[in-house]
Amino acid sequence: MLDKPYEEQIKALTKISKTIASDIYLEDILRLIVTVTAEMMGSNICSLMLINEQNKELVIKATQSVSEEYNKKPPLKLGEGIAGKVAKENKPITIKDVTKEKEYIHKDIAKKEGLCSLLCVPLAAKGKVIGVINCYTSTPHDFTETEINILTSVANQAAVAIEN
Repeated sequence: MLDKPYEEQIKALTKISKTIASDIYLEDILRLIVTVTAEMMGSNICSLMLINEQNKELVIKATQSVSEEYNKKPPLKLGEGIAGKVAKENKPITIKDVTKEKEYIHKDIAKKEGLCSLLCVPLAAKGKVIGVINCYTSTPHDFTETEINILTSVANQAAVAIEN
């Protein structure tokens, strides 16, 4: 998945850092983060979900996916599904095939959209989880430690932008 040279990955991370430091609106920052992340990770869908503090649900706030069905997925309770579990436990989770994973809730959408492997990492700021980033591939993929670390770096930068 991460077949791009290291230099390109650094450029993508730098682009995200510069965007976060700029004066643009949070919505635009989040959209840029998922777009650059999807490109950098070789992901066909990347989404960023934030916790709604009132009802303790994860809601999609940004994605580069054009799929209306994916974009309108209902919120997840903390602890529910893969993303809810990542948010609750503050630990990344990798899934080789979401269509065969019992804890993955939206198998129908995954099949329709051709989603297979998932890397989900927490967005944490000041020790508190505020959301997650999901990266999906269209073919089975074993995520490497490097890929997990890169997405965690992106998540940490995004969390800082959101908190500011």
